[in-house]
Amino acid sequence: MSLRKHHHNPNRQHDDSGWTKVWCVCGLIASWIAGVVTIGAGAFSLYREARDGGATQILMSHTWRELLPLGLNLAVTLLNDCMGYIHTCSLRWSLHREGKLDFNSNLRLLTAAKHSRPNRAIPNVLYLAGIIFSYGSTSLIFLSLNPELARLLGKSYDRNDADGVHANGVALLFLGIGFVLQAAITTWALLETNIPTWSSNPLAVARACTEDENDGHRLVPRVGRCMMGVHLHAEQTPRALKPRLHQSPMISAHHHVVRILMLLWSLPILGAIWGGSVYAYLVRGSRNGVYGRSWSLLPIFTGKTDTNCKTRQCTDGTSVLNMGWSAQGPAGTLGGVLVITIIQSIVTLALHCAELIVNLSRDEKVFRELIGPRGTNPRYSSIVAALTSWQTLFLFGLKAGVHWMFGLAINMQFQLGVNMHPPQIFYFAVFSLVAAILGLALSMWRPSGKLPPSYGHLQTIVDIIDDWGDSGCMFWGVKDQGDTENPGYTGTNPRALLQPDVRQLYGGQRDTAHMGHSGNQGHEFSGGFNTTFSPQTPANVSAPDVHWDWTQPQHPPGFRHHQSISSINSGFSEYSRTSWHSTQSTQPFLENPRW
Repeated sequence: MSLRKHHHNPNRQHDDSGWTKVWCVCGLIASWIAGVVTIGAGAFSLYREARDGGATQILMSHTWRELLPLGLNLAVTLLNDCMGYIHTCSLRWSLHREGKLDFNSNLRLLTAAKHSRPNRAIPNVLYLAGIIFSYGSTSLIFLSLNPELARLLGKSYDRNDADGVHANGVALLFLGIGFVLQAAITTWALLETNIPTWSSNPLAVARACTEDENDGHRLVPRVGRCMMGVHLHAEQTPRALKPRLHQSPMISAHHHVVRILMLLWSLPILGAIWGGSVYAYLVRGSRNGVYGRSWSLLPIFTGKTDTNCKTRQCTDGTSVLNMGWSAQGPAGTLGGVLVITIIQSIVTLALHCAELIVNLSRDEKVFRELIGPRGTNPRYSSIVAALTSWQTLFLFGLKAGVHWMFGLAINMQFQLGVNMHPPQIFYFAVFSLVAAILGLALSMWRPSGKLPPSYGHLQTIVDIIDDWGDSGCMFWGVKDQGDTENPGYTGTNPRALLQPDVRQLYGGQRDTAHMGHSGNQGHEFSGGFNTTFSPQTPANVSAPDVHWDWTQPQHPPGFRHHQSISSINSGFSEYSRTSWHSTQSTQPFLENPRW
């Protein structure tokens, strides 16, 4: 659906996060500029190389040549994430209109929407190729020629080529093509998709999915499931449950998490095997390599040999294995860039999948603000949330760091070809191990608190939240404590609620037939509770209406009289209640939020 078909709904209750869209569009424009500029720079560099017979030289020290790719990787990661956010929102709402949106966060490039052209399989493959090209080329843009390494490898070279670095036109073209591929598909998705909200907040997305303005599959709360988290989503029959102090982890909530962990843990394992194989090959005396004693983070080549060596030759620099073909000329450079990019694609795919684990963890953290001391944040900003989330920032740094270290592990030297450095390969394995440990820790984390987990599962959120509140601030807790015969009921309210008793069953439902708008449920109550739990009640059928006269001294069936708050006893043996008023909802809210 085109943006031109989207009409503003004045009755819309969710947050559309317009400023998030503005920032992402600015990032998209910057990506277009970066792509066009780098393509132009690459074409100009190749033109000069063909005209003058040599690559463009730039004065730069060896240390800067190794550190500059780290800055480039940070910039690439930032631009890729800006475009990726737009693509994520497009996929989210395309899946919603097809009735296939289960979680707020998804594997963006491995999930296709059938009826959304920019989110189909082929555009996703092209988008992934753009990400691989952009990351794979950053370490190959500036090629240096170390004369000491050339001498140790027995390679001939021109001493004039040892000054500064040489611009790699092929790598610049790959970087530009990577940006343009992503920017083109992102722009296509932006123009083709009607996006009700740009917020990454799972609560805002869930509320938008419940509103009538969405064409497609509107989410409807299922009764009797107020204590059933995402792990019980597949159960068709609602049932009453006792609250738990610690909830089940992410790894058992989302079926993709295990596969992502396997992919993440394959990186350090393969890296260790790769480094060990190259190291063993050098120790055996390879003619195409040099055994070095240095384990510095950045490769160094001093040219000082060591006669006390069991291999063919030893130095005090970094070990290196030369692949044996020259990178001189556009054809040789293209071959080297392709080889490194193809190998790096595995790293790119694994880190892209790791985003799902981080996003699921962040979604659950936002959801659990319902039981926090301040409730949910009514002024939620996706940009601020990303900048203040340690998981997001840590993964952002890891993506740039892992790609940078991979570029140090296998890179190109001007006129010397592709080189592998065993110490840097092992460091790459260590960086990858950190990413794998992060993914495992987040996936095994057991949230504390009695609120059932959702991990961004939208139907679960809609089942648990019964009062969205116009202010945007919500608290979760007990609305009816129940008794030995009838289960209690939990829900949300703009005011702080008591937490449920771990010894009591909860799973009843509140009759909403005569409630006002969802945002006003806490103030326009004219119905009552139906705490009689029936396992045979269909999930999409409301309970019979129960009414009574407020002026008469009677109480709704199954409801115990709420006494005024007088004291708070330790543990969960007693619950303080508020008075029963016709102007307030039936939930026992806390007069003092600090309780």
